[in-house]
Amino acid sequence: MNDRPFISRLIDAGVALCLLVILGALIYGHMGGAESGLSLMDSYITEYMKKAPHWPWLIVASFAFALLLFLLALAFLRQGGGQILIVTGCLLLAATAMGNFFVAYAPMRRVEQPPPPAHEWWTPTWWFTSQTSHTPYEHGMADAYADVHYRAIRLVVSMGLTGISFIGAGLFSSSFGRSFAWGTFGAVLAMSVLFLMGDHLEFRRGLWQRLGFVVMYGWLWSAWLHCRRGHKFRAPNGNPW
Repeated sequence: MNDRPFISRLIDAGVALCLLVILGALIYGHMGGAESGLSLMDSYITEYMKKAPHWPWLIVASFAFALLLFLLALAFLRQGGGQILIVTGCLLLAATAMGNFFVAYAPMRRVEQPPPPAHEWWTPTWWFTSQTSHTPYEHGMADAYADVHYRAIRLVVSMGLTGISFIGAGLFSSSFGRSFAWGTFGAVLAMSVLFLMGDHLEFRRGLWQRLGFVVMYGWLWSAWLHCRRGHKFRAPNGNPW
């Protein structure tokens, strides 16, 4: 019989569902990109969001990623026992999720790149694509929104890595969480290097960015498994650490 609280099981199921949706949506969203002149090695994921035939699915992945961060923040917060580093990390993860909602919903398709006709239903009229913008002001707004989108991605990555680091630091003092903390520190270091390479190197920039997200995806799975195991180590006062 499952002795976990209902809310924990609900969060657990939500995290698992988001992880699966992210993987499926990312894979399908990248299909057919070569026909639009895109390359997994040299094009950012955002460029696929702008030009790939199945670009809406990449936005689905972004929304699922934002929801996943919220749920993980709740899971760690419930198990953290008020530990200040974990609370801070969870707040940063929640802020990252909010930022990622903006990244996913904010316009990112420049005015000269219309959405495929099959996906016109996905494009709100206020996005000012080439099919909806009619004035120089609206053309400028389309490009301005896209620029904000790119800058928001950097903020999301920075806050996310900082929040993950705080969670790892908060878990390091416990015997149950120490091995996960070490893995977290290694993942943050790897992601930082890969994202910086993707941001500053033109050579294979898409590859470095994707490798960074592969490491992040692996950490998200390990965080889910860690939270699932946490209830088995819960002390009488409700604090698993």
